[in-house]
Amino acid sequence: MWVYKKIFAAIRQYDMLDDNSRLAIAFSGGKDSMLLLNFFLDNPIVDDLFVIHIDPGFGGDIDAIKGYLESKGVNFYIHKLNITEEIPKSDEHPCFICSRRRREYLFRIAHKNGCKTIAFGHHKDDIIVTFMMNLLFHGEVATSIPSQPIFGGKLKIIRPLYFLWEDWIEHFIKEENLPVFPSKCPYEGTSKRDEIREFIESYPHAKANLYKALFNINEDYLP
Repeated sequence: MWVYKKIFAAIRQYDMLDDNSRLAIAFSGGKDSMLLLNFFLDNPIVDDLFVIHIDPGFGGDIDAIKGYLESKGVNFYIHKLNITEEIPKSDEHPCFICSRRRREYLFRIAHKNGCKTIAFGHHKDDIIVTFMMNLLFHGEVATSIPSQPIFGGKLKIIRPLYFLWEDWIEHFIKEENLPVFPSKCPYEGTSKRDEIREFIESYPHAKANLYKALFNINEDYLP
């Protein structure tokens, strides 16, 4: 499958799997993590998979997600949060609170279960949106990288979908008739990330050029 070839290429180029013993997969149930999970199930290049689902508490179909993971015969852990209780107590955007909490528990659960590497389903569209977010709101030229050690090297994040566009993933999911479990987030479409994504989509060639720019730094025209 051509999509799998792109994933293999990213894994090899960035040496993502230097430790093949145990890999945690951040599984939301959406299309990106669904592709990620099925790639590693169809291509047993790691000794042991451990799937982690963090339920933010917005009413997603946890039974359906649990049933799917059981049908695949993988080890998994589901942890439920209640983000709606935290939102009124903070001035931060709900998406920021949710993302921070989910990552906090994801890292904690992965470490507790002996996983040094965690695979995320971030793709090209995510990478350029993060790039623009950092540029516009944080004043820095930076984005998510393919392989990223964290906590002094105790854990590592990898992004095997780094060479894939979102619409390629959508096509693959439909072609392979894979299920997708909606998050039912009541704040979907309200974040700064969503605004930036819409802005980029309004320019036909912006996505490809922004991604290309990450690998085409002209230092002669930077201070």
